[in-house]
Amino acid sequence: MRNLTIKREKSLVACFAKSRIYIEDHVASEIVINGTPCRKLGELKNGEEKSFQISNDELKVFVISDKLSKSYSNDFFIVPNGDSDVFLSGKHKYNPATGNAFRFNNNDNEESNINRKKGARKGLIILCIAFAVGIVIGILSVILPFKMDKTFTNDDMSITITGEFEETSLDGYDVCYDSSEIAIFVIKESFKLMPVFGSYTLEEYGELVMINNDLHASLQTQNGLTYFEYEYENYEENIVFKYRTYIFKTDSAFWIIQFAGEANDFENRINDIEKWAESIEFASTNIK
Repeated sequence: MRNLTIKREKSLVACFAKSRIYIEDHVASEIVINGTPCRKLGELKNGEEKSFQISNDELKVFVISDKLSKSYSNDFFIVPNGDSDVFLSGKHKYNPATGNAFRFNNNDNEESNINRKKGARKGLIILCIAFAVGIVIGILSVILPFKMDKTFTNDDMSITITGEFEETSLDGYDVCYDSSEIAIFVIKESFKLMPVFGSYTLEEYGELVMINNDLHASLQTQNGLTYFEYEYENYEENIVFKYRTYIFKTDSAFWIIQFAGEANDFENRINDIEKWAESIEFASTNIK
C-alpha cells in the first residue's frame, strides 16, 4: 500500500462546491465513470488537501463534481504501478460546457486530453438544450405573469422572489433558485455538525467564509443584513460575474445565501436582490 495525496488548489470557480474523489476498483466498485468501475475515496473542499491509502497497482484516479454530471464533468489521472507515495494537485476551471470541471495539473497525455474533449462536447450539447429551453421560457415570460411574487420554502428558510425563478438542485448546496438573469445558492451549516460555530458571531463566521475561499472582500451591513460582495472575471469569454453573499444565523445554524449573475444583469436587478434578501425568514429564531 502507499499514500495518494491530492491537493485542491483554491479557486473562485465552484468555490462552495465539493470535489468527489474516486479510485479505479474492479472488486468493490460503487460507480462507473467513463466505463471504469470505481469506489469513492473522499471529498475535497476549496483549498483542501487529503491523503488516501491505495494499492501499488496502476490505477485511474477520478475527480467529479457530482454523479449526475460525471459523464462530462470529470478528469482522471493515471497513477503508475509502484510503491512510492504519489502527490497530485489541480483545481476547478471555468468552462460552462464541462460544468466547471476539476483539472489535474501536469496531466498532458493523449487519453486524458481525449476524455476532456469528449466531455466538453457532451456538455456543450446539454448547454445547447438548456439554451433552447431558455429561449422558450423567455418567450413565455412575455405572456405569463412570471414577475408575480412567489414564496419558496426549504427546511426552515423561506424566501419571497418571483415566478421567474425555478427551484433546482446542485451538488454542494441545500437548494438553488435559478432564473435567466440571477441565480440564488443556499447553504446551511448546522451547529449539530460543527458545534463550535454556535459561539461565532455573524462577523466572525463571515470573515471565516471569506478567508477559507480566498475572497478579497469586506463585510457590509445594510437594512440589518450582513453580506459581502466580490467579482469573478472570465478572461477567455470576457465576462464579469458578480456575487453578493448574505450571512444569517439562527439558533441552530448559519445560512449562506448567495445571489449571482453577470455584472450587467446583477446591477440592473440590485434593487430586486435587496428586496429578496429582506424577505428571507426562518422558522427558528434569528439571532442578530
